Amino acid sequence: MHDESLGLSFLQKRRFLSVVYLDMLKNFVCPQLEELQPHIILQKDGASPHWGTIIRSSLNDHFTGRWIGQGGPIPWPPRSPDITPLDFFLWGFVKDNVYRRSVEH
Repeated sequence: MHDESLGLSFLQKRRFLSVVYLDMLKNFVCPQLEELQPHIILQKDGASPHWGTIIRSSLNDHFTGRWIGQGGPIPWPPRSPDITPLDFFLWGFVKDNVYRRSVEH
């Protein structure tokens, strides 16, 4: 068991395609995580660019049997709270506050 957690977050001003994500994986993520191999398990979200065939193939090459996500070797629910924490707090909080008062026509 390891006690380290790494968070990767990138802001893009352009459309984020699978090829852009693959380029980021190959040029940034994989080299940065190389020293943690083979102990690291990569967990990713379910955004469409993150689960294309080329992405899954690359993840299988770099993190063989050690990545969590759609179509990956380690199954994980698509709305798991540790992948999408805002879905389990923020949206319920916002909804509760929006519907706190009845809307008058």
